[in-house]
Amino acid sequence: MNLLLSNFSLAWRNLWRNRRRSFVTISSLAFGFAAITLFSGYVRAIYNVLGNVSIHSEAIGHLQINKRGLQTEGKLHPAKYLLNEAAIAKISQAVNRAAPNAKIMPRLSVMGLLSNGQASTIFIGRGIAPDDLAAIRGPFRDFPGALSNENPHGITLGEGLANTLKLNLGDSGAILASTIHGQANAADVDVTGAFNTSNLLTNDKLILMPLNMAQDILDAKGRAESLTIMLPVAAPPKHKISLPEAVRMAYQQMPPQEEETNALRSRIMAELKVSGLDQEMEISTWQEMSIFYGQSRAMFDMIFSMMFVVVVSIVVLSIANAMSMSVVERTREIGTLRAIGLRRSGISAMFVCEAVLLVILGTASGVILATLTRYGVNAAEIMWMPPNSTQAVQMYIGFDMLRTVVAGIALAALAVFAAFVPARRAAGNSITESLGHV
Repeated sequence: MNLLLSNFSLAWRNLWRNRRRSFVTISSLAFGFAAITLFSGYVRAIYNVLGNVSIHSEAIGHLQINKRGLQTEGKLHPAKYLLNEAAIAKISQAVNRAAPNAKIMPRLSVMGLLSNGQASTIFIGRGIAPDDLAAIRGPFRDFPGALSNENPHGITLGEGLANTLKLNLGDSGAILASTIHGQANAADVDVTGAFNTSNLLTNDKLILMPLNMAQDILDAKGRAESLTIMLPVAAPPKHKISLPEAVRMAYQQMPPQEEETNALRSRIMAELKVSGLDQEMEISTWQEMSIFYGQSRAMFDMIFSMMFVVVVSIVVLSIANAMSMSVVERTREIGTLRAIGLRRSGISAMFVCEAVLLVILGTASGVILATLTRYGVNAAEIMWMPPNSTQAVQMYIGFDMLRTVVAGIALAALAVFAAFVPARRAAGNSITESLGHV
């Protein structure tokens, strides 16, 4: 212990023999570590907001149960792939056994034409009970797009669709769609609101309607296309929250990860097997249903990996250069220490301790720099327009503990290696050769 303290004490004094070089090396470490920490925190916040938007705002939910083949054959043979009341009851019992606190929500999709009386355009409708929609929205429940039990014919439109047909709050329209038996069916609707889906692909097509209304239009009373499963989430504030507050919640609240949703899927599938429904049903997680989330996460993972490699390479080269120069300049000192009895391992340990101190000082400075930068960026409320979005969102930098720790360990290990190699080479020289170095 005393020897270790002595090595670090000597290493500390050696660091400041060339203050400028030590300051530059520590600065490169600090900026590199801060860059990795900030970008990893930004990526974590992006993952959170994309997941929460998919689950709550787009109303995907955490899991979905439907008949096998619905995604590929459901549009051609809709009646064949719908769940009747008996199947819904059996599946609900299985889900309740696997996850007693989960909420089960029947869903039904409708596609057809929406008319304002003068012009028509295609729409994609999602039928869901108003109370279920409020539950799935969670922190977004107070924003436009909610349905009401008081108006069984009330629908809410994507803003792009509402603007296309000039339909405003309180206006009436008509829906034309095919039933599950292939017959045309129409219904009068009341526009109760418009909302921004934040997605260019759905903002001019999406309609939310009560489940009973969707069942009437499709002539599928009591049936559902799928069952959405929602796990318990943090209770939203009792007061009505603003959009910036909801965005911050979406950035900070981590959605259920793949391990959790896959574990729940396995438990539900086991219960469905007991009921004899495992071969007939399939379960999809929200990660599998949200294609945009999966593609975005893969892209950011690749960007982070490339950035990590570049930053770490620059930092390690900076440390290696500093330590190599220090070893060369102190070759005669190394020879003197060897002459008075210091072993080769002691020489290597001395330079390794210097590298460790550089890493400690650099990462500590990086943590302070990253914390101040994170606070400044989040307080500035910088707005930007994400790809495939219809509205600007606030830039937010979170904190990713795992990647920050991994980055710190990687920098420390590579820095020690970068110091050990030239020190070991210098310690391997003969005492005479080292003392005669010019």
